[in-house]
Formats: sequence, structure tokens, C-alpha cells
Amino acid sequence: MSYWKPFPKSGDIVHCRFPDEVGVPGPKERPALVLQVEAAVDAAPDEGCVVSVAYATSQDTSKVYPGEFVVGASSKSGLTVDTKFDLANIHRLPFDDKWFAPAPGKGKATPHPRRGLLDLKNLEIKKKFQAALTELREQQKT
Repeated sequence: MSYWKPFPKSGDIVHCRFPDEVGVPGPKERPALVLQVEAAVDAAPDEGCVVSVAYATSQDTSKVYPGEFVVGASSKSGLTVDTKFDLANIHRLPFDDKWFAPAPGKGKATPHPRRGLLDLKNLEIKKKFQAALTELREQQKT
């Protein structure tokens, strides 16, 4: 196992083996949204990190539930199709080659899991993200 560098930042969209079951990398590589980055316990601060990532899918993007929002395909996001992010489905994972894979289309010279980023300067995306957070919080109160 080796950690990817450079470390991602909150808001990055990365290529992840998002788990279907806790502790087991998923069978399919997919986008995931980085929500938080922290130093890995088993590594020096500049050697490894752990990220909290939100699940993403390109399926059923017309059905959006509380805590979900859709981002359109763009070169900035690194998404090739409209993708739905689920802020209710989050996992903390080591940012290593077990859980993350090189993003497609980034070339072999400098492979890295980073696909792009969530453009929060885009007011439409920012509103969708904030609405998903608000809906999720409201749902969790009930």
C-alpha cells in the first residue's frame, strides 16, 4: 500500500473504489467527493492522509433524495456524465492505492486519483450543495 500525493483538498472529486461493505474496497471505481482531509495515524503528517468521501453515481440522476445533489459533466469537475452525490453515504478511507485509482483520461505520465473539483464559485452548484446539506440535517432531526 502506498499513499497518493499530492493529497486532495475538500471539494476535490476523486476516482474511488467506494465500499459496498465497510472495510472492503468496492468492485467498481467511481467518482467520490472529498469532504474532509486529515493526517493518517499510521504515517508521518506529510506521508499519508485519510479522507472522508461522499458516494457518487450516474444512475437515476433525475431522482434526488434528501442529502443528494447532481453535478453536470464538465472539464472542471472531471465528470463525463451527470453525477449524483449522496452526502448521507460517507466513508473515511486512507488516500492510498487500495481505495483510490488513477482518474481516467489523466494520462500515464502523472497518474493521480483527482478527477476535478466541485466548483462552489458556480452559484447553481453551490445552491444545490447547500440545499442537500440542509435537507439532510432536517431529515436527521426527525
